[in-house]
Amino acid sequence: MRSGKDPFTVVSPETTVAQDVLHGNVGNHLYSHAVHKTLLVPGTEIVSNATLSETRAATADDVARTNERFDAFVVPLANAFRPGFRRRLRNLTDFIRELEIPVVVVGVGIQVDGLHDDETQLDYIAPEVTDFVSAVLDRSASIGVRGEMTKRYLSRLGFPSSAVSVIGCPSLFLQGRDLTLPTETATLDRDSPITVSFTPGVEKIAEILERQATRYPRLTYIAQDRRTLELLLWGENPRELKDPRAPVHTAHPLYQQDRMRIFLDPWPWLDFVSRSDFAFGTRFHGCVAAILAGTPALLLAHDSRTVELAEYHGMPHRAVNEVAVDVDAAELLEMYDPTEFNGLHGPRFDTYLDFLQVNGLAHIHQPGNENPEFDAKVARTSYPDAVRTLCAPPPDSVASRLRWLRDSRPFDQTQHEHAYHPPFPHPAPSRTPDAEAWAALDSRLDTLDRMVAEQRTVINKQRKRLDRQQLALSRQHQQVVVLREQLAKQIAQSRRPTLKERVAKVLGLTR
Repeated sequence: MRSGKDPFTVVSPETTVAQDVLHGNVGNHLYSHAVHKTLLVPGTEIVSNATLSETRAATADDVARTNERFDAFVVPLANAFRPGFRRRLRNLTDFIRELEIPVVVVGVGIQVDGLHDDETQLDYIAPEVTDFVSAVLDRSASIGVRGEMTKRYLSRLGFPSSAVSVIGCPSLFLQGRDLTLPTETATLDRDSPITVSFTPGVEKIAEILERQATRYPRLTYIAQDRRTLELLLWGENPRELKDPRAPVHTAHPLYQQDRMRIFLDPWPWLDFVSRSDFAFGTRFHGCVAAILAGTPALLLAHDSRTVELAEYHGMPHRAVNEVAVDVDAAELLEMYDPTEFNGLHGPRFDTYLDFLQVNGLAHIHQPGNENPEFDAKVARTSYPDAVRTLCAPPPDSVASRLRWLRDSRPFDQTQHEHAYHPPFPHPAPSRTPDAEAWAALDSRLDTLDRMVAEQRTVINKQRKRLDRQQLALSRQHQQVVVLREQLAKQIAQSRRPTLKERVAKVLGLTR
């Protein structure tokens, strides 16, 4: 299975950063672990590939080992159809083309700026997406996508509707068919515990969060990304601070007041959110965690991926650009309506199971395949507590973090006692100077890819605008021609004959 790690492997926060076990975002663990649980039927062994299939080009040994040892390759994906994922998607495609076993993609989606699918933003990666989907469909009955936007996009690329199954995000199926959102909500006051998710760069969200943090002293920001994990662990501020109101630096009040958390595994995350009266924010999986924990949640959708998933699952949501910056959390809670989600979850869950069965994957919801041992093993596993800021009181002191830094720079994952060791050799990134340079270069290339894609989008829009203007000018020219002809006829009809012409006509001399 494509995933950063399996659900029962415990990795320290420092090693998580050094080897990027989160694969950028802890939300990745939430959906990959949900797939892991669903497919872990008695007699089946599931092995995490630590995203080996895409971090570099696959070797012949990688392909041979996979073909010989495994019966299927299951690929949980998120917003992989985006310019920034282009090189990884190409590596994944090359690997899949060499496999002789079934390949099942569970939940992939597009990502474009704006709340609707603008296909021109994805023109740049159309060849990579086409190659990837073709390789997958050569080895499975259908490909599972997150929502209708992605299905329409693949249809535009020429893939038949019958080969594309809309299944949503597997994270929402972690607890099975009977999941329901609460219909009763608490009345929020100054002492109410609230959790918030936040996406840097989204317009207005930093100001909204700042205002709510002041009004509600027990509000906690739960971060999900690797950069914020570094901020919490070692106080590594961003090189460029675009908005000081955003909780991305050590001087922010939420950091100073120790009101920021990151969870490295889903289970402690769900436990923490279950004690909140309300959760809201721009992170899809931040709201999913609340839903799974039984907490009312409202997603502030800000791009195509969040809208697509919210609409498919009927998740309570509002477009962030429709919410005032001075909105109160109590007002957001009034927008929460679980009716659609509760009505859709059962049918959506059945659609998901149908997809798994059509693609030959047994699951724990089939009679005789139940596996209560998964939850029992989760209960026995001692997961790390939430990572807190450097301002946290003991026992969350900085001593252990400083000791790790002293012993681990440069980080040698072959020697370090706390290193994460995948089931087979894997070139996970380290925090050595060379690795840092390569990571910076890779990030720069992704930025350039996005800039090129954005410029292509602008050019395509300008080209379409020029085409519309040219068409309008052509129509206006035709209208001018017609008007001229009509005017000439009118002039001809209205011109009075001269005296000579009238005399000639009377005398019958007109030719």
